[in-house]
Amino acid sequence: MTLLFAYGSNMAQAEIEAFAPGARFLGAARLDGYRLELRRRSIRWGGGAADIVRRAGAAVWGALYELPDLGALDAKEGAALAAYRRRAVQVVARESTVLAEAYEVIDKEPEEVSPTREYADLLMTAARERGLPAEYVEELGRRLAKQ
Repeated sequence: MTLLFAYGSNMAQAEIEAFAPGARFLGAARLDGYRLELRRRSIRWGGGAADIVRRAGAAVWGALYELPDLGALDAKEGAALAAYRRRAVQVVARESTVLAEAYEVIDKEPEEVSPTREYADLLMTAARERGLPAEYVEELGRRLAKQ
């Protein structure tokens, strides 16, 4: 079994079920020292897509999953096409630090890319669905609206 920290569209129950059947949601988790930014121009979504970018003092909240394997998600995230790569990250979940995999954009856009309304709505729905802290969800909503 593999732990996955999802912070973008993969937080959403419908997305994770479609691309990683058998995934089990373990709860909300926090990745310290990173900020969520829209640094990938997504063909699928027609606009900006989420990425994790190192930033001292920042934190990204997301969903922690346990999965039997990451093969289907690797294909979705373009791991073979050099869109996203998997990297090991330490996240805080339920007051414990655990090692998980996360997808990170390889070739980041120099500036953030505006998301489509559909993608922004999906991230907001997923953040609420997964019980992320209200302050984080509010800040995410403000940032997505600005893009």
